[in-house]
Amino acid sequence: MTASGPLHQATAHQPTQKANGKLSLRSLLIVPFVLQIFAAVGLTGYLSFRNGQQAINNLATRLRSEVSLRIDQHLETQLDTARNLAQTNGDAIDLKLLNLQYPAALGQFFWKQLKLHNIGYIGFAYSTGDFAGAGRFFEDGRVTVDEVSRQRNGNFNWYIYNTNSQGERTTLAINNGRYIAKEEGWYTEPVRAGQPLWKVYQWQSPPYTLSISANRPVYDQNKKLIGVIGVDQRLSQISDFLRELKVSPSGKTFILERTGLIIASSAAEQPYKLVDGKATRLNASNSQDALIRATTQHLTKQFSNLNQIQQSQTLEFMLDGQRQFLQVTPWKDEWGLDWLVVVAVPESDFMAQINANSRTTVVLCLGALGVATILGVFTSGWITKPILQLQEASQLISCGHLDQTVQVQGIHELESLADYFNQMAGQLKTSFIELETRVEERTAELKEAKLVADNANQAKSEFLANMSHELRTPLNGILGYAQILERSKALPDKERHGVNIIHQCGSHLLTLINDVLDLSKIEARKLELAPQAIHFPSFLQGVVEICRIRAEEKGINFQYEPDADLPVGIAADEKRLRQVLINLLGNAIKFTDRGSVTLAVERVAVDCDQTAQFCFVVADTGVGIAPENIHKLFQAFEQVGEHNRKTEGTGLGLAISQQIVQLMGGQIQVKSQPGVGSDFSFEVALPLATDWSQQQTSTVGNIIGYEGTQHHILVVDDRWENRGVIVNLLEPLGFILTEAENGQDGLAKIRQHSPDLVILDLSMPVMDGFEMLKQIRNTDDLKHLKVIVSSASVAQLDRRMSLEAGGDDFLPKPVQVSELFNFLANYLKLTWKYQATATTTSTTELIPPPKEDLQKLLELAQDGLVKKLTEAAEQIGQKSDRYQPFIQKILQLAKQFQTENIEQLIEEYLAGDRL
Repeated sequence: MTASGPLHQATAHQPTQKANGKLSLRSLLIVPFVLQIFAAVGLTGYLSFRNGQQAINNLATRLRSEVSLRIDQHLETQLDTARNLAQTNGDAIDLKLLNLQYPAALGQFFWKQLKLHNIGYIGFAYSTGDFAGAGRFFEDGRVTVDEVSRQRNGNFNWYIYNTNSQGERTTLAINNGRYIAKEEGWYTEPVRAGQPLWKVYQWQSPPYTLSISANRPVYDQNKKLIGVIGVDQRLSQISDFLRELKVSPSGKTFILERTGLIIASSAAEQPYKLVDGKATRLNASNSQDALIRATTQHLTKQFSNLNQIQQSQTLEFMLDGQRQFLQVTPWKDEWGLDWLVVVAVPESDFMAQINANSRTTVVLCLGALGVATILGVFTSGWITKPILQLQEASQLISCGHLDQTVQVQGIHELESLADYFNQMAGQLKTSFIELETRVEERTAELKEAKLVADNANQAKSEFLANMSHELRTPLNGILGYAQILERSKALPDKERHGVNIIHQCGSHLLTLINDVLDLSKIEARKLELAPQAIHFPSFLQGVVEICRIRAEEKGINFQYEPDADLPVGIAADEKRLRQVLINLLGNAIKFTDRGSVTLAVERVAVDCDQTAQFCFVVADTGVGIAPENIHKLFQAFEQVGEHNRKTEGTGLGLAISQQIVQLMGGQIQVKSQPGVGSDFSFEVALPLATDWSQQQTSTVGNIIGYEGTQHHILVVDDRWENRGVIVNLLEPLGFILTEAENGQDGLAKIRQHSPDLVILDLSMPVMDGFEMLKQIRNTDDLKHLKVIVSSASVAQLDRRMSLEAGGDDFLPKPVQVSELFNFLANYLKLTWKYQATATTTSTTELIPPPKEDLQKLLELAQDGLVKKLTEAAEQIGQKSDRYQPFIQKILQLAKQFQTENIEQLIEEYLAGDRL
């Protein structure tokens, strides 16, 4: 059949299609294209301006909040020194540690404190009018010792003495005239209030410094006033800090009293002005700085009285036609300070470049619109002509004319398409014949590929095991010495923070290694569970405390809802069950930005063979999971959700958790709704246990030694760094350590030193650990020696082989301090000595608040609401200083999430006669 007939028939149908009102291809190409360009240009211009302005608002809000937070933290740090010195010196006088009978010695003591702290002045005003102090009175910065003693000098003259390097008086620097300290406001106001107070005052002599004084009244045992201790600090230091803050090119930060007087500011002007030669505090409404003045006037107009600002406010106002972003935050402290921290940022500091970019974007979009429209018209006509020809040819082919020849010219791609049309008919004829043959060949190939894949999987498992061993060896040194340095008392806070980062990074790398090994075991069907008896409530509480800390760091609530009928002991693989719960809770916390994360554990049923069915539920109010992504959750290396959250994990956690739960006989179920939250749950049957007490471990963070006779430990390892970790961990605790490089050397050292316990590596030259264990167990006088095997080969087979060879226990590398100490306590029957803490207080010395307050604290502790418990305790502590020791004990336990200890402490007082 030739092409002429059908082609002629197809052509004859075209006028009919136009007559039926259908759009032509050219119109379909041009009209939507032009409309899309118009829409894109308009939307781009609009979004460019809107997004730029939104970005500025967000940036300004974050900037103001961050600056306010930094100022708040600086005020706490800056003023805490003066407040603590005033309180400490007052306490020292109360305890008679300072002798007030010798003003010279008292001044020398204050002199030494000034050398240690960046403080302007420290003084003590006696109720008699006498005075002793030390400070940086002169502009050259030297520290002098002052005294006003009517008994010694017969008057109230203020004598200022130069000092030597020990703070002892040398020569009289100046007689500063008559001065009666008890007439000063820093003396009279705290005496009148009967409690510590701050006092802000202005120097009336050059350099007219604005200062703040922390003042504490001191009484004798009969509540009779002895005097007032005062510690002065220059507020210019706060102004210096505000100037160093990088807010914006024109932004200003300043601090006000509720009266409107300036405490400090980032402006160049001084917080005072001279009137008739006398320094007068400056009101911010009269500031020479236009932004500070306008901001204060706006606040006054907005609130009429600055005392009405009781919480952080984010505001905007106009100044010279420009929008200004404003944040004002109240700042208070326990000694009576009540200030306002103000951050003002002009919008113009950010918008100039964005406005220019928006204009450029609109111009470019309009230009692109014009060019694209012209090209669209031309291109549509060029494309439609050959396509119509191909349309006619396709109709012939669809009717079965596979040998049809089509000729198209003009566009290279369409010419190639025409050639494919011509080849298609012939290929279809031969394809069916070739298909059956290829299926048979492919089946044979797949069988061969499966065999190759099985061999490759075995090789992969061996490779991963070897790589795990090689990686764990240097990790043992990294994590070991990180733990050693963390226990050091001499390490400064900054360096300790760095060591903590090293420890966290090393632990993260170890987790990744373990995840990859677990995945390999799962794929090879070699992952096994090792059930043991555990104390179920303590196990769950440990998981809760780990995850609650993470939740608190993100500012979300963490709720723990245990069933009241949970058993005390169960038999389970503690490591694997903890791994599953922490993975599920960690994901819930990671994908929750507000609201709460809840762990609920319920006892569903108890079988007759003492096996209980438990249901674990992890619920969150996070971002949720789209329905199309739920099936990907448990696939290895798959991560769903927002891109910025995917970088926080490996994509192995849920895959491994699902396999572990399946080994336990359960299945993780997921219910989720985007924007609402997700529920992960699983049910498993676990045997009940009664011998859980043998499995409990103890906290080792503050161990400093042990009681009884000194023990000797032999460390056998061919790597010096591995031996060094053990030696440096145990020698400070009082152990005698001996080192050996191989099994042969180790046997000789055993004969020579008779150690109490051996820590033994497996892979060593000359004689390995297995041979050494064999010889120890086959020697009558050595076979009872305790041997802990420590190796970087952590597969279940390696553990089993080391125990079967005669090892008493297995300590994996990298060595964890807590696990090592537990082994030593168990096999050497040790009683640890712990470092005494400053917060240890006898309950008999504590004065509890009223019964209703105790009941409120108890309910919050029982619910595990640590944050609300802390807030309630602080409010109760403000009722009376008598309750402070008790409240501080509660707060200390709350910081450590020791809610059970809090419950026990409160219940003792609720049950006793002391209430």
